[in-house]
Amino acid sequence: MKRLCEMLEISPGITAIVGGGGKTTLMMTLAKELSAKGTVIVTTSTKIFPPTECPVLVEPTCEEVTEALSCHQVICVGAKSSEKLTAPSLGFPQLSRLADYVLTEADGSRQLPLKAHADYEPVIPNTVNQCIYVIGIDCIGSRLAEVCHRPELFAALNGCTVESIVTAELAAEAVERERLAHRYFINKADDNEGMKKAANLAALLDKPSVIGSLHKGEYKCL
Repeated sequence: MKRLCEMLEISPGITAIVGGGGKTTLMMTLAKELSAKGTVIVTTSTKIFPPTECPVLVEPTCEEVTEALSCHQVICVGAKSSEKLTAPSLGFPQLSRLADYVLTEADGSRQLPLKAHADYEPVIPNTVNQCIYVIGIDCIGSRLAEVCHRPELFAALNGCTVESIVTAELAAEAVERERLAHRYFINKADDNEGMKKAANLAALLDKPSVIGSLHKGEYKCL
């Protein structure tokens, strides 16, 4: 059976992860899988909480990154800002020369399943290979204002209101209009009903999708 990194066709170089809640979990799941193929740096171009699954290097030099990767297949690199990490001073081209894979979380969503982006986000590196757009299927059937970060911007993308009930059609139309995704990952399909909803949403999207549950470790490529 294919692993998630194969379903999403993660290749060596830089992959950005954007969209709804679950980005950090997806990033660390992919990092674990990719560590069987090569070295992995996880990082952010915005802000993330430091992961507990791997060593965290705060503002390291290139030499310190190389040394850490000689001992660990996966490391996190960033700059410290209060409780969170921000983008490291080492540029993404440098990071991609130091590790086989660089995974970066490129926006924030306040852990909500949907996200609309302001003019200054997401912060996607120029040298990115691909962008994975995360959507939580638990948004379907709920009021937009309750399940979306920046709901006013999301509503403007498809002419609904923040009081509208999110349907697969509304979600698909909005995320497609942002023109960010190379592939979609539809998360939180934790049961048969969730998988059906996720498959319905995936059928409406304009790019390849993987549906499933990071919590359960079960995925399906559509």
